[in-house]
Amino acid sequence: MKNIIALIISLLIIKVAFTQTSTELFYDGDSLYGARDFKNAGFAYATGIRGKGSEAMLFRYVFCAGMWSLGREPDSAFHYLDIISGSDKISLADIDGIKNNSDFIPIKKDKRWEPMIAKISDQAKKNSFPQEELIYGRKDGMSLTMLWIKPKIRANGKAIICVQSGAWVSAFAGTEILQFYLKKGYSLFAVMHGSQPRYAIPDAVNDLKRAVRYVRYNAVKFGIDPNHIGITGFSSGGHLSLAVAMAEEKIDSMANDPVDRVSSRVQVAAVLYPPTDFLNWGKENFDILQDKVLMKNVRLGEAFNFKTYDRRARTLNIISDSVLKYKIIKEISPIYSISSDDPPVFILHGDADGIVPLQQSESFITKLRQTGVVNKLIIKKGVGHGVEDMLPELYQFSDWFDKYLK
Repeated sequence: MKNIIALIISLLIIKVAFTQTSTELFYDGDSLYGARDFKNAGFAYATGIRGKGSEAMLFRYVFCAGMWSLGREPDSAFHYLDIISGSDKISLADIDGIKNNSDFIPIKKDKRWEPMIAKISDQAKKNSFPQEELIYGRKDGMSLTMLWIKPKIRANGKAIICVQSGAWVSAFAGTEILQFYLKKGYSLFAVMHGSQPRYAIPDAVNDLKRAVRYVRYNAVKFGIDPNHIGITGFSSGGHLSLAVAMAEEKIDSMANDPVDRVSSRVQVAAVLYPPTDFLNWGKENFDILQDKVLMKNVRLGEAFNFKTYDRRARTLNIISDSVLKYKIIKEISPIYSISSDDPPVFILHGDADGIVPLQQSESFITKLRQTGVVNKLIIKKGVGHGVEDMLPELYQFSDWFDKYLK
């Protein structure tokens, strides 16, 4: 009986697959993966990849291979790994992610595994841009790190801070979506910040400001102009980019650390679907904490779980006072920090975004215009919350940086 039900479900998925967009198929694949229906998850992803064609991003192939692995379809898993091994998008940063991915445990004893990893590694070495891991700060006994990624061509003397963040969780996502900057000669700094659940949003904002100061302070070492620094990020990375870009200029000339004596200002920003106003989330007077579905499904609660440190007791205490909590929520909403001296801002957002309401970008752009700040907004019709669907418009970001980092 179970086999019959599974067959019926598979036939229904196949029928629906031919009427869905690639993005919808990827969402279905993620849901099926969560339900542990790995074979149908792999089928959904494979169909979505075919629909995307050359625009399908590398991580889709990795996910697809992992799903086939878990679905006990090793031939299909190795088929997608073989495609990855010939990709000009794979980088050295992706190798450890593949090797340590638990989805591949079922095929790691297969005699094809080690030769395939070696093949992928060889391709990654050919593709990779020179990069160096740097410690830009320390807190709580831990290092804050960034990757300095250098262009293969002659550097143009300009820097872009690339905020590595999704749902205020930070990890390096590889160079695939950054290559168009590198091919224009930009020096990139992929910044990792303190992540939730351990750290809340204000901590991440401070980390990013520290990162900008570090890059500016070491401009000579990096071969960049300290007055030509841009910033970019997607989703929560877009939010943090705008939080830094809109922040009031504050320089602590008496700081013990010389890095903290320089400015954290950037000269231009370009971001994708950024949260900008947590107090008016999709509509007036509806704060993000009231969006229970979003908070649960995307697991955002700890990002807004603000704490204070009691030096005397040496304890972290959760802020429960609602007035103080909403004061902080307003402070971390970039829309309330806009002023006439802010840098140019380019935003790209889909009108079918189910995670960050389009209203977040529209209201932000409206206020920029009212304040006289240079801005640009592109709204993509029928597009949700994903960078793949933002191509080719995303490539306009490099033109934006070219124009305002002259």
